Formats: sequence, structure tokens, C-alpha cells
Amino acid sequence: MIALTVLATAATPAAAATRATLVVAADGSGDHTTVQAAVDAVPAANTRPVTILVRKGTYRQQVVIPADKPYISLVGDTRDPREVVLTFDAAAATPKPDGSGPYGTSGSASYVISAPDFTARNLTFENSYDEAAHGNSQAVAVRTTGDRQVYDNVRFIGNQDTLYANTASATTTARQYFHDCYVEGDVDFIFGRATAVFDDCVIKALTRGSTDNNGYVTAASTELSNPYGFLIYRSQLTSNAPAKTFHLGRPWPAGGSTTARGQVLVRESWLGQQFKDAPWTDMSGLNWREARLSEYRNHGPGATVNDDRPQLTADQAKAFTPERYLAGADGWNPVRRQRPAPHEPGREVLPRDDGWAAAGTGTTGGSAARPENVHAVSTRAQLLSALGDPADNTPKIIYIEGAIDADTSDSGAPLTCADYAVNGYSLAAYLAAYDPAVWGRTAVPSGPLEEARKASYAKMAAHVSIAVGSNVTLVGAGRDAALKSFGVRIAGADNVIVRNLTITDTSDCFPQWDPTDGADGNWNASFDNVEVSASTHVWLDHNTFNDGDNPDSGQPLYFGRPYQVHDGLLDVVRASNYVTLSWNHLSNHDKVTLIGNTDNESRYGEAGKLKVTLHHNYFQGLGQRTPRVRFGQVHIYNNYYMGGGPYAYSIGVGFGSQVYAESNAFDGIPAANVLSVLNGTTITAKDNLVDRRPADLVAAYNAANGTALGSDAGWTPTLFTRIHPPQVLRVLVPTGAGAGRLR
Repeated sequence: MIALTVLATAATPAAAATRATLVVAADGSGDHTTVQAAVDAVPAANTRPVTILVRKGTYRQQVVIPADKPYISLVGDTRDPREVVLTFDAAAATPKPDGSGPYGTSGSASYVISAPDFTARNLTFENSYDEAAHGNSQAVAVRTTGDRQVYDNVRFIGNQDTLYANTASATTTARQYFHDCYVEGDVDFIFGRATAVFDDCVIKALTRGSTDNNGYVTAASTELSNPYGFLIYRSQLTSNAPAKTFHLGRPWPAGGSTTARGQVLVRESWLGQQFKDAPWTDMSGLNWREARLSEYRNHGPGATVNDDRPQLTADQAKAFTPERYLAGADGWNPVRRQRPAPHEPGREVLPRDDGWAAAGTGTTGGSAARPENVHAVSTRAQLLSALGDPADNTPKIIYIEGAIDADTSDSGAPLTCADYAVNGYSLAAYLAAYDPAVWGRTAVPSGPLEEARKASYAKMAAHVSIAVGSNVTLVGAGRDAALKSFGVRIAGADNVIVRNLTITDTSDCFPQWDPTDGADGNWNASFDNVEVSASTHVWLDHNTFNDGDNPDSGQPLYFGRPYQVHDGLLDVVRASNYVTLSWNHLSNHDKVTLIGNTDNESRYGEAGKLKVTLHHNYFQGLGQRTPRVRFGQVHIYNNYYMGGGPYAYSIGVGFGSQVYAESNAFDGIPAANVLSVLNGTTITAKDNLVDRRPADLVAAYNAANGTALGSDAGWTPTLFTRIHPPQVLRVLVPTGAGAGRLR
């Protein structure tokens, strides 16, 4: 760079125009201080590649790259497109400085790129028009009209009409390939006449604050003579908007064209909660059903199939690939297949066939995260900031560095139970008020102190609970990565990965006394280390779950019952579906894992859901629920169970459950106690070992209890990795399971 700068200083303008690289730097250290000046230095009818390298900074200017200057590459000088921002702030209604009238939609573009064989890389194109200050208006970041254009690792930022992918005229075609891109906006923010492929991109629909209609992703004006308009391929369509408030698009008859019938295909992509069930709509008198708007094999909470969502068949889809869109008459093929990346745990996805979470399109978490959404955090405040609003389902990777304690203030100061107590709550006062000798044993606590306990619990819950949204990978950055005292909630989310973390001591400062719970009453805590609730496609792998240095066994007895401050270690509830739990180490706890909330199917609609796989987990010194299952088809294989401490049972056969338990090993646990029947009727249990000997778990249970538990769950698992002989599990699983042991 130093030598290049020296040469540029000495060169004449004519000489500079012949060089293969021109440097733009706002501070004057390059060949030019503006992008337009560098473009102007490229000769008309250019015949060889020229790179315009733009150094870090923000460049505010409208720029035109004309059709007679092909073979230009506009490149940011770092891999992070946020560091090179090309911007302007004109809207359609903004008056031009020369007084000739408003800019209009086309004229508002920050960049007009008409050159063929153009490439942009590692940049941000932006229209910074402020809608909040000046009102909604069309404001284009980029207007493209050239053929054979490539945009790689480029961001397009705006609101209405962000990216105008167009052609020079209605009778010409222009092919444009957007790879690893990011586009955001609200109304018609990808629109125009071009043939444009969005491959492995993040397309974010911004909320406008509406509870009904926040906008439209696409407005294609493809001419009928062109079979190919917009293809959104293997991308993530995310949003911070409420559920069912966005359209996928509407067909735009540009300029009143009577032959425009927009063509858009969204295929093999993740669709967020923002999309309406009927996501296509009319525009300017053109009925959307007269256009060519369709989907193919999408997934995520916003993907569904109904009469208002045309779907391609597999045979039809063969003609609508990125290569077919872009080939044209000259066979152009810029499509970039992803090369194997260096090992990066946050980019790892669930392997194919690895349990129920691999069903359909599998579980990829935040693997699609762009650089600006990859975070390394070491404090509670940083973690909350990185997680952001769970309704914003932009892909994120969050690396946990070291141990983060939830019981700390925003400034990092430690907090105790007393810091959460409100309204005069104290344990001593609570014990005095609800002592069975005073309160009795026939009614649950009520009154001012119980209300104070609830309020104190609510304050604590708001502080220690964290919500993990869709498309997130939460991963420990090393062996010491831990979340202490947090209640991790994966609620109403899809496509989540949590790996390589120790999640410990999620303790409740304010458990409730319930004298009616059982013959002697019980203390009940309300925090789970992790709760997967109403969520789909979740993979929890190589984590450690325990109570740390605060086990319930160390708590006192009150009213003759253990003062229990912990609830579940890992629950999967409220009709969650497609979950894989693998290579986790769960230890020294009583109630471990619920799969399913209640025997009442109508409450959460759990019948047909709760498909969960547990494999290669190490269950050590646990009391019960490893797991307890209601409804779900649950595959439990190659897990190692070691007894110890107070023990009730391992696998609970609950109401409507269809458990398939095979090739597990149990040590120090009587065969007759492995199962407990909790309103269930049947379980498939085969090839299991108890104390290193083959055991028929169903027969052992029936013999001990004089019952007739059925031995056929009615299904056979098909999604599983290699099943090891159970003889090897007592060595294999403890060695490989738990945080810090990613291979």
C-alpha cells in the first residue's frame, strides 16, 4: 500500500487510469478521495479488469458507474463490509439542489450501477434517508441495470425500495448474482425487472410498528418474455416485526407495463414468524395470482403450505436453480459453492440424521451469521446485548468466554437473595406465617407474604432469565465457559444450537411452600437450567448441567421437608418438537428432564409433537426424570446412567408417550427401578444393560409391580447416528460427554 501510494503521487491522471488498481481514501492517502473520481478515471469502453479499492470509512456521495465502463470491481479493503460504507440520503420526494424538482425513485439511488461485468465485494451500500424524521418515502440504496453483475459479502441498507434490481429497458435482460449478502428494508425493498439470484443471504424485514401490515419483501416486475425474475435461495428471511405482519411480495407492473408478470421463487430458505399465511398480495391493479410467485421446500415458523402459497414440484424445481436463472445465452455461471471453512465451532451445524432435530431441513442455528452478528461475551450485560430481542431472528453466533454469573448487577457487582426481595419479604417471616402449626395443611399459602414472595420471584426471574431466539448458536469458547445462575429459555424459537457450556446452579431464592403437595407437603422451585418451550429444531450438545457448589442436598429442612431451590435441569415442554440432546453430562440433581407438560393434550397441543432424541448423554447421580415423557416419540439410545444419591427412577413412561429405549447402560441401578409408569401404557426397550448384563427392562418392571406394561411403542426410529454396543458406554460416554469436550 505504501509503494502504491508513492506511485500514485507521482503518476499523471492518464497513467493512473491505466493501472489495474485504484485506491480511494477519504484522508487523501490513495489515488482519489471519492469513489466517483475513481470511476471517472476508468476509461470508457474499458477492456480489462480494474479494481477500485476503497479504504475504511464512510463516503457520502451519489455515484454513477455507467454502462460504457465494464470490468470494474469495487472492493472494500477489509473483509468486514461495515467498515466501508457508501451512502447518500436522498428520497424520492427530496428536492434536488439545482431546483429542478424532486429526485424521484430512480434518482434517489445512492449508487446507480449500469456497467456490465461489474463486481462489488466487502462493502455497504446505504440510503441513509431518515424516515422517522421526514416521513416514509422511496429511497434507493442501489439501482442496478447492468448484466453479469456480482455482489459478494455486500450489505444493502435502507427502508422503502432499498435495492432496485433492474434492467436498462423492458426489452433487455440483466443478470445479477448476490452471494453472502445482507439486505434490509420494509416496503418493496427488493424490486425491479432484473434476473437476480440471492444465494446464502440474510434478508431482514424491518418493522414499521404495525400490528397488521409492516411491508413487502419483493416487488418484481419481470416481463412475461423472461422466465426468470428473483430467486431467493437457501437464505434466511428474518425480521424484528410481529408475527404475520409481512408479505413475501407483490407483483409490480413497472411503468404501467401490461406485460409485466413478476416472477419470484423463494426456495429452501428459512422464513421467520413475520410472514402472513397468505404472503402474496396484489399491486397496482395486478392480481398476484396472475403473476409467477411461488415457494419450494422452505422451513421455519413462517413457512407453511396452503392454497395461498403456490409450491413448485420437485420436477419443476429442477428448472429453477441459480445456475438456470443466470446462464442466459452465454452460459454465465458465477455461482459460488461454499468451500470448507476452517474449524469454527459457532459455524458447525447438526450432522445429517443426528436425531429428531435433523428432521426436515435440520438444525443450523446461527451458522449463517454475518460478521457483525458474531459476538464474544464475558459479562451478563454483553450477553444480553448480544442476544438482543428474541423477536429479531437475525442469525447470531455468541461465544461465551469464561464464567458469567447472572447474580451480578449491570456494573458487575455481586447480588444476593436479599437484593431481589421486595415488599418486605424475608424467609424468616415466610416460615413463621406458613408454619403448618399456624397455617395448617389444607390450603396453599396466600396473603401479603405470599404476594411478596411472588413479587420477589418475579424480580429475580426478570434479572436471571435469558431468552434465546431463533437462528442462534450459543457456544462456549473454551473449557471454562459457563453460565452460572441463569435460567436459559428457548421459547417460541426455531433453529437453535447450545453447545460446550456448563450451565449451573439455576437456584430460586423464593421457592413456594405447598402443604398440599403430597402427604407431607413440598417446597417447589421454579427455575430450570434450560427450558425448551414451544420451540422447534433445537440441538443441545456437549453441555454440563448441575447445581454446582449449591446442591439441594446441602439445603436445610423446613417443616420437615427439604428446602428445594432447584427445579429441572433441562425440560422440553409446551409442544416443542424436533430436539436432539447429545453428549451432555447431567449430574447430582433430583428432577432432571420433563418432556411434555401435562396429561391434558388440549392445553398445549402436545400430541404428535415432542419428538426428541437423547443419545450419548451421561446421567450421573440423578434422582428421577431422565427423562419423564408424555406424548412424544422419544428415542433414548447409547446413554450411560450411573446411580448414586437419592434415586427414584430413570425413564418415566407418561401419558401418551412412545419411548424407544435401546442400547443404554445402567450401573448401580436395579433393573426393576429403571422404569416408572406414570399413566403410560407401553415402551420399546431393547439391548439395554444393567450392571453390565443384558436386562429386559419391561419384564423387570412388570415382575416387580405386578403390571402389564406393553413392550411395543408402535414406531421405529430412523434418524440416528452410529449406535455403539452398550458394553462400551461406561468408558466412551463419560470420556466424551460434557462441556469442554467438543471433538
